[in-house]
Amino acid sequence: MTGLRVTLTDRATHVKDSSDTAFRTAGRFGLRDAVRACAMVLLEPVAEATVTVPEDAVGGVLGDLAARRGRVTGSDTRTGGRAVTATVPLAELFGRATRLRSRTQGRGTFTTRPTGYAPATVAGPSPASAR
Repeated sequence: MTGLRVTLTDRATHVKDSSDTAFRTAGRFGLRDAVRACAMVLLEPVAEATVTVPEDAVGGVLGDLAARRGRVTGSDTRTGGRAVTATVPLAELFGRATRLRSRTQGRGTFTTRPTGYAPATVAGPSPASAR
């Protein structure tokens, strides 16, 4: 859960019933009721990936990013190639360097930067990440 804030707005104290355990239990019940009442969305960590590749490998890299549930957010022409920026689920980035070197004959590079969380698009890693 993200962005959760709980505020105790009212309490009555009683010598017998006002223990730390009683307040923790009340908080647990309140949280349970709130979770049941809200629209839960499964989130997954995402990162911004910048992939720099030779011009002749751009198509393959774009296809690979799409297969890994990446969303291309920009593309810049550079000397001898192109830099593609995409938002990609973090689970899809494991092993990415090896696949990129293979697709570009060792001429491609990439950097990543965690950017937060986004709604999960599928229940788990895509079949492309198993390759």
